[in-house]
Amino acid sequence: MSKKTKKTTVLSVRLDETTLAAVDLLVHAGIAQSRSEAASQLITIGVQHSEALLLKAKALEENVRRLRHEMLDAVKSKSLDKVKQLLAMDATLKNAAAENGQTAILTAAYSRASDIQELLLHSGAELNLFEAAAVGQTARVRELSEADAGLVNSHSFDGYTPLGLAAHFGHEETAAYLIDAGADTDLRSRDGKLNNMPLHASIAGNHPALTRLLLANGADPNARCEGEVRRGFTPLHVAAHFNRLEAADPLLAHGADPLLRNDDALTAAEYALAKGHTEFAERLSSLARSGQSAETQPPGAKNS
Repeated sequence: MSKKTKKTTVLSVRLDETTLAAVDLLVHAGIAQSRSEAASQLITIGVQHSEALLLKAKALEENVRRLRHEMLDAVKSKSLDKVKQLLAMDATLKNAAAENGQTAILTAAYSRASDIQELLLHSGAELNLFEAAAVGQTARVRELSEADAGLVNSHSFDGYTPLGLAAHFGHEETAAYLIDAGADTDLRSRDGKLNNMPLHASIAGNHPALTRLLLANGADPNARCEGEVRRGFTPLHVAAHFNRLEAADPLLAHGADPLLRNDDALTAAEYALAKGHTEFAERLSSLARSGQSAETQPPGAKNS
């Protein structure tokens, strides 16, 4: 049976003159076949004789991880005092991030913890494009998108687009900049749960000005959600779900079809009625009766 080899990783390192001389000595003496092998041998010996240092490093690493999780939990629970306490202990926690990429500033945005969000920004939290879009830091969005134009049509670790985040959290200036910078108004999110468009996000977030901005810039008024929840929902269905009556008029004015059905075979009016949103249902029903649209089946629906 062959001997199982250990997994190795190639690293590029800079050596000072003393260390390089030691590496070359091992090679010249025939103890190692190459500089790489000699360097590896010296590193291995160093690791074997640094147990106390490595144990200390491990303890410090575990403490950093614990504090990072404490920060994220404090932000999620909207505990401003706890966040202040943790920042006083370690200012770098303003940039705390989980292993999956979730950061303190994004957690604050998602949790609607505006006071904590402002504290983190005031503390100098470093923002990537998605974080900047979510909190409306247009200058930072501009800086990053000018450095890499492709970022405006990229997806975050959890599947959202910069424009979708700006639209959901109501940052009209940021959204307008992203659109001017080439952001696709119909680029779908990849979060798995919603898989929606920025237009759906603006309605869910209750930002009529952003809904109008997106429609004015070509957003599809009949685009459908494709995620696990609200499957087949058009923007009108999303408006019906949240009872966003103010979103109905601009959607209809830009060609939204009130007779389209979601994957449960309900029109937006029927869905609104089932949710108890009577005024919304009556508004759409009256428009549907006027013959605004003839299409009634969702994609893939079977005829009865």
